[in-house]
Amino acid sequence: MRGGTPAAESEVAVSSEHAGAEQSVVRLSAIAPSCNKEIEGTGFVYAPQRVVTAAHVVAGAVPVSLVITTADGEVYEGRVVAFDPDADVAVLYVPKLPAPPLRITAAPKPLLRIPGLSLADARMLGYPEGAEHLVTQPVEIEQRIEAKGPNLYKERDVTRVILGFSADADAGLSGAPLILEGGAVAGMVFASAKEHPEEGFALAGEELLPVTDSAAKATKHVSTQRCDVDG
Repeated sequence: MRGGTPAAESEVAVSSEHAGAEQSVVRLSAIAPSCNKEIEGTGFVYAPQRVVTAAHVVAGAVPVSLVITTADGEVYEGRVVAFDPDADVAVLYVPKLPAPPLRITAAPKPLLRIPGLSLADARMLGYPEGAEHLVTQPVEIEQRIEAKGPNLYKERDVTRVILGFSADADAGLSGAPLILEGGAVAGMVFASAKEHPEEGFALAGEELLPVTDSAAKATKHVSTQRCDVDG
């Protein structure tokens, strides 16, 4: 993630309310030799043996170096089977991963456009940079906007539905799910505000679905291309 900050001290162990999602959120680590860096990020299971994360987390990664670690410390190897630099979404196939899938849903829409109105309360589950254990943060989803900006490689502008939320979005949290009450995923974290690190941004659930649906049964490795321009 770009523009991350150290993990907040207020982060706590995953609450019992979201304990059912604990096994479905995983830590990703990989080596990207083309940009001489080790990659850390978060992902979550959305279909049997399929993990979705932000494309910039795995950009440039060597296939054999992708390691997936679950909340209970079990380690698996995975390979990227979908990589979309426009959406900033990637899918990994992780054979033998037993974690149950989380359901991706469209992000909440405001009934009234009232400044300061919270659209939804959620929890962000993930692995902040350097964290050994899965942590959770309460977040308020405060904005739902159509944002235009450059794709992963700054090759062209793309328009995506983005959720703005209030919480520290640390570097390792790219790919972390925003989980609503009831367990559905409303969005996936991809960046923090550089000038306001206590604010983060997530791709709305409907932005994930075209990539995740098409790769729900994919097994063939695809290229992770090159490191992103900010990597």
